[in-house]
Amino acid sequence: FSVKSCNAMSVQLPPYRPVQHRSGLKVMGAAFHALLMRELQTRFGGYRLGYLWAPLEVIFQILIFLVIFGAFRERLIPGMNFSLFLVAGMVPFRMFQKMATRALGAVEGNRGLLIYRAIRHIDVIIARSFLELIIYFFTFILLLAGLSFFGIFPSLGNLHIVIFCWITLFLFGFGTALIMMVVGHYGGEISKVITIFFTILYFTSGVIFPLLIVPEPYFSYLLYNPLVHNLELIKHSLAPNYPSYHIDIGYFLEWTIGINFLGLLMYKAVEKDLIRSK
Repeated sequence: FSVKSCNAMSVQLPPYRPVQHRSGLKVMGAAFHALLMRELQTRFGGYRLGYLWAPLEVIFQILIFLVIFGAFRERLIPGMNFSLFLVAGMVPFRMFQKMATRALGAVEGNRGLLIYRAIRHIDVIIARSFLELIIYFFTFILLLAGLSFFGIFPSLGNLHIVIFCWITLFLFGFGTALIMMVVGHYGGEISKVITIFFTILYFTSGVIFPLLIVPEPYFSYLLYNPLVHNLELIKHSLAPNYPSYHIDIGYFLEWTIGINFLGLLMYKAVEKDLIRSK
């Protein structure tokens, strides 16, 4: 009887299946997906409006500026509707700003996930940056469609230039985010100064006012800001009659390459120390 029972039990055992080792790309893809889902839940899980909060936040800011400058907004920017001007400058800049500032707390905020060997600190930055790109590019399209509904039509002849500017701005923001991650981990009190720096950058990048109203020599000083060249090209692409002077997208691309090189260099220099601090 015992022999038959043993035989019956042996028949019911599942067949042996060797453990399949996943490739590095599959592991990285799974880690990226997990980080992206976690960032979505963390970012919007606490709001009743959910994913709509991102476009609503930008809409509220645009409405505030429309009310403030409503009396002379048409004379403020020749060749371009003021609402379109704000959308073209504010939405891309906020993507860049969110990518950089949210990277300051990337190490501390994801310490629980970073205990897994498959997840690296740069994976967190990639997931967060990609999420900001999705959120604000969707917001950009949604707001442009909303303006078209109210009779404010952007030019569609240079959409390839607009997409190019968004991609390069994303890469610029990614390099900045890598630097901010290192600064946020080691900087201590310096992290609080970063917020002030981005506020200054907001007002010196031509987001809420056209550069043509800035007199010399201050106009030439503003052109040293690489973000100016990207944002002005987006505005000129959406409204060809908008005057755009001295814009050099090559200068912005040089900054993009340099800031990514610096960001990766800083990350590789401290990567082992970051891993030990998990």
